[in-house]
Amino acid sequence: MAQFETYTNPIIPGFYPDPSVCRVGDDYYLVNSSFEWWPGIPVWHSRDLVNWNHIGHAIHRKGQICTNPNIWAPTIRYHQGKFYVICTERPGSVFFVTADNPAGPWSDAVYFDIDKEKVSAIDPSLFWDEDGTCWLASNDRNKSGTIKHWVWIQKVDLKPVNRGGRLEASFVGERNYICDGSGVGPDNYAEGPHLFKVDGFYYLMIAEGGTWDNHAVSFLRTDDLEKSAEDWEYCPFNPVLTHRDKQSPISATGHADMVETQNGDWWLVHLGVRKQDGKHKLGRETFLVPLQWKTDSLGRKWPLANPDKGNKTLMEDQWPNLSWSPEKQRANIDEFQNGTLGLQYNFYNEPENLDWYKIVDGQLHIKLLPAKATDKGHCAFIARRQQHHNFNVETEIFFHPKNETEVAGLMTGIKNTNHIRVEISKPGNETMATLYYVSPHGEKNVARVNVPTGNHYFLRLEARGWNFQFYIGTKKNKWVKLGGLQDARIMSSEIAKGFTGSYVGMYASSNGNTSDNWCRFEYFMYEPYHNN
Repeated sequence: MAQFETYTNPIIPGFYPDPSVCRVGDDYYLVNSSFEWWPGIPVWHSRDLVNWNHIGHAIHRKGQICTNPNIWAPTIRYHQGKFYVICTERPGSVFFVTADNPAGPWSDAVYFDIDKEKVSAIDPSLFWDEDGTCWLASNDRNKSGTIKHWVWIQKVDLKPVNRGGRLEASFVGERNYICDGSGVGPDNYAEGPHLFKVDGFYYLMIAEGGTWDNHAVSFLRTDDLEKSAEDWEYCPFNPVLTHRDKQSPISATGHADMVETQNGDWWLVHLGVRKQDGKHKLGRETFLVPLQWKTDSLGRKWPLANPDKGNKTLMEDQWPNLSWSPEKQRANIDEFQNGTLGLQYNFYNEPENLDWYKIVDGQLHIKLLPAKATDKGHCAFIARRQQHHNFNVETEIFFHPKNETEVAGLMTGIKNTNHIRVEISKPGNETMATLYYVSPHGEKNVARVNVPTGNHYFLRLEARGWNFQFYIGTKKNKWVKLGGLQDARIMSSEIAKGFTGSYVGMYASSNGNTSDNWCRFEYFMYEPYHNN
């Protein structure tokens, strides 16, 4: 039995959207979307559905997929000793990778020739029937000629064939278009399909309503996957989960997956957001809610989310009937002692190569690359997700700029057009620390102070909700404020747009010039402030 009575949502805080989960024995594995951040598709392990350990990435090496990745909505499944992760690589293709060990390594990508089929598929999912037949569930934006999404299923053969240097799997038979939503919301946008077989019936889970405030989870079912759309049955309780009309600190609940425990209980993982003053910057996070099977007036069984608690996800709910299995907690301070970057770090877009950073003698060395912080592509930025509304970040940097174009420091933001950064630079004979505020309206120099010429500085950020305060020092805990409070709402998804969340990390640039200079970071600290 569990050692705790309740658990707290989100179970994985920060930018970890589109969760998909599967169980193998007593072990649970979960993946999330990563979009333009690399390595892609974080992979998690748990034994109690609450405590999760980041064990790897499904996209983790150069050349593993064919183009620069922008990863949407993966699904993880296990079949006959092998793990499968299938997802959308934007633009325009669906692929899967496999592994014997979910921690990796993962295989090269195997593609479905979606473009040849003249559809624009997203959110793919695999399902194996009892006879071994494999089905792909996905959707097509183009069938209705509008932005509405049509969910479809089709048999597939996963055996890869090399076609022109690209591994491809094959479609089998005809595509069966099922629905464009359940018709219970202002917008359908049917997406995120998953197939399950329970007590002889095939259940199709879909997300609908769009990924923001109208987001929802609904179900259909059939006794035969080859039946036409009009013969599928819709759950009369749809949507089985939505917060569109509920008072809750959690909104945008949807894009879910469900799993049966070894004890016969069912649970739903889904994305959601926690807003502050109507906006959010942490991204779409992973939440957990119990399911109960209820019978409708026709005697049909349907899974409902928390039907006895308002049909909604709670910030605190009853612990699963699983033994408490704490995962190893990551230290707040990374002193770069392992020789490799921790799994918590990402790069903004996949880099062309990985020779611009190294860990030597307990220090992270970053080479100054020509790319600027405001450039759209990859720059020398090694960052981790913001996971709390209130947190502190601190780092120690060794850096001696050789000319006025060379800079290094601390940056936080959601994209190149929406961020705040502190740069150490030498615009003349003096060394300066400059605070830049970048919004869609442009870049502002909001504060600049002289710092002692040398090569050793401490940088700190204290985030309290939407108020960010930056500091600099030449000695630890001897801080000087760099500017006043900065408004971090520019990092919110409502202003920045897009589907990711905010990051914070270490940055260096030679601002368009070639440089052989490096900066060094002694440690990087991220700590929640009052754990919220």
